Amino acid sequence: MKNYRPANLSPAQVERLQQLEHEFTELAGEPLVLIAYASCNDRIASSASSRITSATE
Repeated sequence: MKNYRPANLSPAQVERLQQLEHEFTELAGEPLVLIAYASCNDRIASSASSRITSATE
């Protein structure tokens, strides 16, 4: 994963990610961990951050 770095998420985004973890854990019937990474490529990073924001709102 050399082209990615941990995403810089706000506390609200981290909380939403944790909520999604809980929801997916219930759906899957087994513990799941969601991890947020951002692309190191500037062009991809801007669209990736948009996806992270929209997924966590």
